[in-house]
Amino acid sequence: MEPVRIGIVGCGTIAPTHGNVLHRLEQEGLARLVAATDLLRERAEAFTQKYGGVVVDSYEAMLARTDIDSVTLCTPSGLHGTMAIQAAAAGKHVLSEKPLDVRVDRIDQAIAATKKAGVVYGGIFNTRFAPAAQKVKRAIETGALGDIVLACAETKWYRSQAYYDSGDWRGTWDLDAGVFCNQGIHGLDKLLWLAGDVEEIVSATLRPGLARSVEAETLGVVTVRFRSGALGTIAMTTLSYDGLPERVDISGTKGSAILINGETLTHFVTEEPFEASSPLEVEDEAAAAAGAAIAKDPAALLGQGHYSNIRDFVCAVQEKREPLISGPEARRAVDLLNMIYRKAGVGNFA
Repeated sequence: MEPVRIGIVGCGTIAPTHGNVLHRLEQEGLARLVAATDLLRERAEAFTQKYGGVVVDSYEAMLARTDIDSVTLCTPSGLHGTMAIQAAAAGKHVLSEKPLDVRVDRIDQAIAATKKAGVVYGGIFNTRFAPAAQKVKRAIETGALGDIVLACAETKWYRSQAYYDSGDWRGTWDLDAGVFCNQGIHGLDKLLWLAGDVEEIVSATLRPGLARSVEAETLGVVTVRFRSGALGTIAMTTLSYDGLPERVDISGTKGSAILINGETLTHFVTEEPFEASSPLEVEDEAAAAAGAAIAKDPAALLGQGHYSNIRDFVCAVQEKREPLISGPEARRAVDLLNMIYRKAGVGNFA
């Protein structure tokens, strides 16, 4: 098969991770970085000098190119849905960084547009691909944890005022929202992926603008009831100096697990023996240390999960199938996010 020809839109914090992955995929003959664009041309120039491709003046110009099959959206979250619709209209496949958008209605419009155009629409939830996370998922699916009774997610990270000041879109309701959307969306996704859909937001207390000059929430505590009957708690903040590891823990009647940063199991106990399916599914101290850095540094991202996520998307384009993190699958976390915002009465998400 011919390599998928890709254009990257937005050359900020997360774009180098995509650049590194595309370099690996080019070596495998699966994909090729053709072009990049950014509102700051000098940033796009610096990106292409390091990762390859040419600079394109605008997103519209990129969509008009016949040598690009797919675009990757590394732009502010609140632009993702509209930009996916534009890409679909141009016949381009779309891979969107997390989340697919801040508002679920825009995601629904993008899903409809990409389906109508017959293009592949995928999202990034890279921590699902970690061997530790996969082990917990398999344990739940095979019944090794029994009935899930409690599932909890904590994202207690640190972002300074300088971080929010680094882009006028950061912390705004329309383009970024707050900690539950930007930093905590992975935790919401893993809760849904592991414990199932949420039936009800029982309570939600969010604190917009607490200790930072931003519109959206920097602190929140939520309780939920899953469709299975299990209960859950979600606690998130960007004010925890100087950042604690992200944590998801699952309590079942026959086993329990604690997943740190989506990469490392610090606790995994089952009533009956449950063996890892590969030597990779063990605690990796180096991955744990690198993952902990994400709590205080948004640029400290692990690349292996992104590699697996993006590779699957590229193969889905080649094989004309849905990616593992499809548009509808990635939508679930934003649907939960919007449920939380509505319950808390913040951000005009009614």
